[in-house]
Amino acid sequence: MKKLSVLVLIGILSLNSVGLAAKKKSKVKRVVEKIENKIKGKKSEGNIDTNTNDSVTTENEVKDKTEETNTNNENSKGKKKTVLGKIFKKDDKDSWQLVWSDEFNGDSLDLSKWSYWGDDGLPWNAGNYLDENGNLVDQSGFKVKHYYLKENVKEKDGNLILEVKKENGKTVDINGQQRRILYSSGAVHTKGKFSVQEGKIEMRAAMPKGVGTWPAFWLWPESYDSRNSSRPALGEIDIFEIYGSDLTKVTGTAHVLKADNTYKMFTGNNEKIRKNEDLTKFNTYAIEWDSDEIKWLFNGRVFKRRTMKQMEKEGGQNPFKEPYFIMINVALENKTGSDGDVDFPTEMKVDYVRVYKKK
Repeated sequence: MKKLSVLVLIGILSLNSVGLAAKKKSKVKRVVEKIENKIKGKKSEGNIDTNTNDSVTTENEVKDKTEETNTNNENSKGKKKTVLGKIFKKDDKDSWQLVWSDEFNGDSLDLSKWSYWGDDGLPWNAGNYLDENGNLVDQSGFKVKHYYLKENVKEKDGNLILEVKKENGKTVDINGQQRRILYSSGAVHTKGKFSVQEGKIEMRAAMPKGVGTWPAFWLWPESYDSRNSSRPALGEIDIFEIYGSDLTKVTGTAHVLKADNTYKMFTGNNEKIRKNEDLTKFNTYAIEWDSDEIKWLFNGRVFKRRTMKQMEKEGGQNPFKEPYFIMINVALENKTGSDGDVDFPTEMKVDYVRVYKKK
């Protein structure tokens, strides 16, 4: 009799367990279906809340360009994520708040945000030129062939344009003397007007063509003044450098100044772009920088990380504990013209530059 009672009890418990499991499974199914419907609804809306700040830029400017970015970068998203992946992965955009931006919707450079490269010798000299004998004077280093001019910086059709041209007989004033330049280019910076310590710094841009073109989006410490220092900057962050001779990869680098005044460069892990991507079309480039590490992103994909511990250990210091200002330029390597200048004039187009902070 006892044995029979035990068997009956076990049966009842088993049935209860099955019932509870079925109810739980049914409940989970309903939750998943509900979330799927929400995802489908959001997907059909096609909007992203960028948490804009009215004192920085208008909400509609950022919203319109965000929608355009989503459309043009759709082909670079890679494999489709599963529904469960979407459910359980935190939506990263919701953790960032826009604190500064330029959407370049005007008809000239906003001088409240940017300065022309070379004005007052900042952040560096304007470039290289030829002496009276036709020899290149390498005041900028790397034997580059460009000289930055204000006239090569424009805003047009919602973009910042940095134009690159081969010059024929054009001269510039160097200490009261007219000196000839080989190529003109454009560059801007935010020193003295805006700097950032940690956050997400992002650009959407299309790269110039041409062997020798060397566009970059990079940062130097706000405290660094090249006019009053015999040393290089303590640190440098290259959000990207692109080389016109190889438009299949994106390079991002951090530099730490060592005790011997040379840089420890944290190179490597360059991004090899996908077959459906084209650097001369619009793509997004960014870093996410915090007290622990710097991450480099291309079209939303993280392709490189460097920790502060690693950089301090190998470089002898951590220079990334202070605000940095932004620079955008198109330099021209010494090899410029080796292909017969077939792609000049050319230009870099910047749709926007945005800076975010963690909420």
